[in-house]
Amino acid sequence: MILIMRVKRIISTGALALTIALMPQLAWAGPDRDTEWVVTGQHVDAPIPIWHADTHSFTMNTINMPVEKTVLWLPKAWAGSGAQDAKYQLEIPEKRPDLAFLGPEHSVLNAAPQNPGPNNTPIWAGLGADSSVEWAAPDEFDGSTHTLDLINVDGPGRMEMFIDHGDSVSRFLSSHDIAYRSVYNPRHTHLFTTFTQPGRYQARFRVNARSIDGKTIYTSPIQSLTWQVGGSNPSSGSITDIHQAFAAAQAQRSDGVQAQPSLTLAPNPEREHPGDQHLTEITFNSGHSTDQGRLWLTVNGYFLTEEPVVDGKAQVRELLGDDDALIQAVFIPEAGSGSARWASTPQAFSQRDRAEVRVTRASSVIIEPSNPDPSPVWDPAQISVSRPGVHVSYIRKEGSEGQYTVQVQADDPELRAAYKVEFFESEYDFSPWCAIEGTLGKGGIDVQQQDLGACIGQPMYMKFSVRPHPKSLASMTTKAQEDVELSSSFGMDLKLKMWPGGSPAEPAPAPTSEPLLPSPAPTPSPAPNIPDTSNDHAGDALKTNPVELARGHMDLRLRVDSGAPTNYSLVLKDDSLTGEKTSVMRAIDSVTWKVGVNARFTRPQSLSDPSYDVLGAIGESSYVLPETQNPDIVWPGVSTEGIDYSQFPKGIDYELKVVESPKDSRVAFFQGGTFGGPANIMVDSADPAKSLIHTDSPTHMHANWVFSRPGHYRLQIRALDGDKEIAAPVSWNVSVHEAAVPAPAPSSDQPSEQPIPSPTPSVDTPSVAPVPTPDQTSAPTPVPTESAPSPAASPSAADPTASVNPSTQPPTQTNSTPPSNTLGQVSAGERLLGSRTNSSGSRRVLGGVSGGSGAVPLATSAESSAAPTPSESPAADSASPAQAAQLSNDEATESTVAQFPRWWWIPAAALAIVLGAGTALVIRRRH
Repeated sequence: MILIMRVKRIISTGALALTIALMPQLAWAGPDRDTEWVVTGQHVDAPIPIWHADTHSFTMNTINMPVEKTVLWLPKAWAGSGAQDAKYQLEIPEKRPDLAFLGPEHSVLNAAPQNPGPNNTPIWAGLGADSSVEWAAPDEFDGSTHTLDLINVDGPGRMEMFIDHGDSVSRFLSSHDIAYRSVYNPRHTHLFTTFTQPGRYQARFRVNARSIDGKTIYTSPIQSLTWQVGGSNPSSGSITDIHQAFAAAQAQRSDGVQAQPSLTLAPNPEREHPGDQHLTEITFNSGHSTDQGRLWLTVNGYFLTEEPVVDGKAQVRELLGDDDALIQAVFIPEAGSGSARWASTPQAFSQRDRAEVRVTRASSVIIEPSNPDPSPVWDPAQISVSRPGVHVSYIRKEGSEGQYTVQVQADDPELRAAYKVEFFESEYDFSPWCAIEGTLGKGGIDVQQQDLGACIGQPMYMKFSVRPHPKSLASMTTKAQEDVELSSSFGMDLKLKMWPGGSPAEPAPAPTSEPLLPSPAPTPSPAPNIPDTSNDHAGDALKTNPVELARGHMDLRLRVDSGAPTNYSLVLKDDSLTGEKTSVMRAIDSVTWKVGVNARFTRPQSLSDPSYDVLGAIGESSYVLPETQNPDIVWPGVSTEGIDYSQFPKGIDYELKVVESPKDSRVAFFQGGTFGGPANIMVDSADPAKSLIHTDSPTHMHANWVFSRPGHYRLQIRALDGDKEIAAPVSWNVSVHEAAVPAPAPSSDQPSEQPIPSPTPSVDTPSVAPVPTPDQTSAPTPVPTESAPSPAASPSAADPTASVNPSTQPPTQTNSTPPSNTLGQVSAGERLLGSRTNSSGSRRVLGGVSGGSGAVPLATSAESSAAPTPSESPAADSASPAQAAQLSNDEATESTVAQFPRWWWIPAAALAIVLGAGTALVIRRRH
């Protein structure tokens, strides 16, 4: 009776009807046997949106192949013998309510890990970005915005995509929670992808953007990305259509043998690898030892695996979910044998079951795919936004100085948008000191925790940006406020700019019918510019001009180099697009990583394991380049991709040494443990035994880089095979929250070696971009539905007396000991001036944005750093009280005329030149 109830619960008429409606001709289109590329055991980004400028439409790739032609396979993989080393499993810990969306405590999920095991096993999957979209965005898309939307997921269980930060997570996409269905301006990201059941999943995506004139929605066909979770390699099967194969096989044995086939489900008795205790052993026995053929297994009707039946038996071990799954076995005998076909009665089983179940009853029906909890479809034609208000509020946690609870809430619960809140030293700074970003899904509210310790103690320039979904009639809107005091509670209100009503048109390339069925494979786009996974740059000329890199992805990389004594050299593969339109190879010694105050990280109580002592004591702060990308911070990794390891029997080690550093500082390189578990410390300057990053196969790795104090560092890296040097040592600079050094003006006949920053795609600076103003001749301009509201909390003016005692601390020098309270602090002169000063006392503008369509930083000199820094002028730092008061009065006077831009003198000077030239010409003609 219990079994009958389970079967009735799992195979419901409604679920079956929905499945048939969603994919009438795809239920048994073959288990990806003919897929052109089965991706496993490697670094892969998918889907990657591709922009086609000629048709003004999108498609999606897996690297450079349409997603329909690929399948991502998640097999079993291990990194060692420890409890956390089953890299294809993820156990949900207790006392983590923020992880409730994954399932009950202690349940175990199939997982593509955020940090893979050796050989990038089982798979290192993430999302990707293509330069065709990034460079088109400012000129083509309203607000420079495009979204990767998950329509639904068809598979045997639930699918979730999220980033683990140790003590918290950031959710990206969900098969069942429609609040998480959009990624705004997707960038190169690695994350967890989890599945509650093994089997075959098809995740259906669409890309959307609104044209810059607001009239058109640019979109892609719905394309399906297939995941094969568990089982054998999908390309190894021989059955294309199980229904045809079953119908073609004989129903009765022809050899006169009496045999009783059976399917047995039982907890796995083996303990060979970590995580084996969570597996279910699935055994088929044909009842006769001479039978040969193929076994087809399904989970809730979805393909799981195809296995050979040898001598009448086949056996697999798979990670079933915490919920009951319906398992069916289908036996297809070898052609011409005396064996008979057989299909078992579907049997419910889960990872919680401890008793063996044996099924001998046959079924005449092969059940169709039917998830008992199907993924809802989300693909709106338009998102209505009737109330444009959005509010951000900060509440300081009791007993804390810099820890805040941040709530972003829309007046309209239907608003879907991405948001970013940034705090700058002044409106002219390019990189924020503190920032947080998130999304508003269904319900229009998001709550997060943020550390504002780096910004406490001085008024900040606060910027709040909201980037609505392209299918809404709201446009990206940014509001800013000067001199915001980070008090116990403060906030800001914003009203979205709205496009006039009416449904925008969709261009012809987008499908308008059968939205839930994959469209025909699109024509492959030209080779997209994505971080490659080969070693095909041996002939590339290195960029050797000095450059400061303050954000974006890059890898310290070993490459084949015939010009090097060892035939190998170390270079930097730079994907940040700093001063370039494509990825480039740079000489490592020409590079400086610019690390700003926005990299400041305070060790929380949740990271209490002693392995995290490289971050200092709990409550102490250091500067961290995180292993998961922060768009405002440099994101360096290491890579040996494309290298033939057969030449290196001991593997390849990257030896990392600290050549120069501030006094009493510490440098570390480590990967955090899952959900705050013990960290893997690879390099620690405080421990001479930890100086090697070991690899035994082609590897692409990201980890946390820790710098304990501000100042100048010089790091050195070389490649080794055991004690044998593979690539000679090379060093580079890391500037951690240092004062900028003014660069001499370049001569007229020699260009500056410092590259001019290119227009940075809005994927990296979403909140810097103003709302674009469309051409007045072609489309109406977005207009506010009503006047913008006042900030939620009116910031008080800076107290002039606060700067009477300016700091006399000189700029941080190598081997000097900075005071413990210098993290996130600036000199009194800077605080009063609101911008950085050079040695002559003149104000230096560090960066800016252009109007129109998107974020375009102004060209900056070498002084333009990734973060605000203390003044270099001793005079400014040692200003007398009278001077400080005068500066304060000057600043107050300046604030009274804030309606005049601070660059007003540029057009005035240009006008004076024109008038002067005109006057001279008139005088000359009269004479």
